[in-house]
Amino acid sequence: MESTYMANKLTSEASTGATARSVRRKANGPATAALLIQMATEILMASPTMRQRANITLTDLAAADKVRKSLIKPTLKL
Repeated sequence: MESTYMANKLTSEASTGATARSVRRKANGPATAALLIQMATEILMASPTMRQRANITLTDLAAADKVRKSLIKPTLKL
């Protein structure tokens, strides 16, 4: 009997949640770009084969990390 109650409760919560409007959050372009650069850098540092295929050197990755840090600085000052 209790499981029926829980199923009904979940069903009623799901149906009321579907009608509610979601709030769209404001995008943070520099923070998103910095995160993507960090992810790509970590992947490429771990994979020499992928770096070679993409013709990317470790110097390129160091330069990308500098750009990532410069993108983060303005967001930290807020």
